[in-house]
Amino acid sequence: MKSYPILQLIGGGEVGGAEQHVLTLLQNLNFNRFNLISGCLIDGPFARLTEDLEIPTLRFPMNHALDLSPLPSLLTELRQQEVALIHTHGSRANLLGRLAGRWAKVPVISTYHSSLRQDYLSRKAALVALGLDRLTLPLTSGIIMVSEALAREVASRGGKNLRTIYNGIQPLSQMGDETYRRNQRQLFRDHWDIPDDALVFGSIARLHPTKGLETMIEAAATLLPSFPKLHVLIVGEGPLHSTLEGKLKEAGVPYTLPGFIPTAYQTLPAMDIFILPSLNEGMGLVLLEAMQAQLPIVATRVGGVPEVIREDQDGILIPPADSHALAEACQTLFNQPLLAKQLVQSGLTRWQTFNIEQMIQKTENFYEEILCLK
Repeated sequence: MKSYPILQLIGGGEVGGAEQHVLTLLQNLNFNRFNLISGCLIDGPFARLTEDLEIPTLRFPMNHALDLSPLPSLLTELRQQEVALIHTHGSRANLLGRLAGRWAKVPVISTYHSSLRQDYLSRKAALVALGLDRLTLPLTSGIIMVSEALAREVASRGGKNLRTIYNGIQPLSQMGDETYRRNQRQLFRDHWDIPDDALVFGSIARLHPTKGLETMIEAAATLLPSFPKLHVLIVGEGPLHSTLEGKLKEAGVPYTLPGFIPTAYQTLPAMDIFILPSLNEGMGLVLLEAMQAQLPIVATRVGGVPEVIREDQDGILIPPADSHALAEACQTLFNQPLLAKQLVQSGLTRWQTFNIEQMIQKTENFYEEILCLK
């Protein structure tokens, strides 16, 4: 059977949700059918990670988001590697990959992991990204969306041949074992000097405005007088680190901001409630990790989140940027342990409907459709 070289093209400046998704594709797609290559547009942690895993890795470093200077080397590699399909992830990859695909006559599929309207620190940058996306969308042969909410957004910009394929997740190692969770809880709480009896508000997120983490801090400050043992734990890194730390100090809320941790899911047992306060979210893969860690969840009713969390069944959904609603939801979980337990039990079943096998099969089917192999 012929093997078709597929280039997975991504920025790679961090190892966030999109990078984890690409890594899943690189490690799980049918090797007999597809020859997978990783391509990074930033010489950063993702390129080093894939190389450490002995995945063929190419670098096409862009000096800025609109830098087209890597195009010649990308075109050269497409020809030398005889790439049959380019799969792009993110704005930089979409721009460079779509142009290269058109010139090299190689079909391009783009996956949207989040809303472009919310991904940028400035309105001007967001408008430029949206404009370029609208201009280059006709250069794609197919588009994968990680939620129906994103599908509606991209369709409104003129996207065609859209396919919604939810992100999948594997069982997290040992997370189903109560002794393991208890040991992890103790391990991280000891490491970060979080008291055993603290009530930990937890989240794993990029420290970026679109994640709505300031709302989480405001809710914690509101609850602190009633719950003096409250502690905020936010695992992740990003441009708002110093801003969030300043707000936590100003509010007098005990906190831990440990920065980026490659296997962040291992810290979940240290939390008592998992909070996703995003202003927008493509799907929220971290919610599936929190379900496996058996945490009650409070999340904002945005983007693809309601497609993952069934309201008042798998978690509590609230409006975005509403610290009062967030505080009220957390107080409900603190005061009603039976409700919290019911949400956790439902989540344990729910996460299994988003499995990697299904995601991989649907992605392979789409590749074969685009390559006219079916």
